[in-house]
Amino acid sequence: MGGNAADIEIRARAFWTDTEGGEHAVGFAASEDPEDGYVIFEGRPGDRKGLYLEVSDEIFAAKDAVEGVEFTADGFALTIRASMRAKLGMVGTVAVFVAADDADGQAALAVLRGLL
Repeated sequence: MGGNAADIEIRARAFWTDTEGGEHAVGFAASEDPEDGYVIFEGRPGDRKGLYLEVSDEIFAAKDAVEGVEFTADGFALTIRASMRAKLGMVGTVAVFVAADDADGQAALAVLRGLL
């Protein structure tokens, strides 16, 4: 991300994954309290247009909003498509940090990789 701070940074300590049928869902949250910030992805692997994204509030949610996800040593950086930013509270980038030694977090990253 070249030193630019993300619009939202989440130090993820709570994770949620679900794979049912062909659907995958994965969430990364700062804590068990949704007020602390979270990001959720839901969809079918390879179906970028059908990918549902929610950022920290169910009113900030949309399908086909993900421009890209760049995996890093510390987690990932999410970029939201410019045309969808108004729908997502004018958020353009979200950085999610996951501890390397957090087994649940690493498992959630694996689900996200499989989804994308």
